[in-house]
Amino acid sequence: MEPTSADAACLEGGRMPLPALLTMAASRFGAEFDRRLHELGCETLSVSAARTVLRHLGAQPRRASTMVDDCGVSKQALSQQIAQLESSGLIKVESDPSDARARLLSLTPAGLEAQRSVLRLFDQIEGEWIAALGSTDIEGARRVLTALASRPRPERP
Repeated sequence: MEPTSADAACLEGGRMPLPALLTMAASRFGAEFDRRLHELGCETLSVSAARTVLRHLGAQPRRASTMVDDCGVSKQALSQQIAQLESSGLIKVESDPSDARARLLSLTPAGLEAQRSVLRLFDQIEGEWIAALGSTDIEGARRVLTALASRPRPERP
């Protein structure tokens, strides 16, 4: 996402809306992340699936329904990411023996390796941002964003 002329004018005045800045920063991170994934030969993996499903799976299988709130995406988006990761062979989806309506997700060996690669890439890119902007500013941004993300989510109408 490139800034528009209106965005540039806001930047010059120093008052671009915070959500626009957050979106632009996330877009920059995502583009760099995707470029590096491609270099690693992980073309089937997206930053959205990496930061949601892969990040929230651990050693034990997990119900898909419990991940919606953790991932911060809609059920539909999560289902699409699960389907993408399953078709890529990175996760296994099975029925929950205690409730056949529920789906259990687990990492495959390839998924575990992809998860490790994803975590390394997150750390590398963040390290580059720290080197460019300074650890004090990055940690300050992390504190502020954590506080904003911790606020109660408004109910949808």
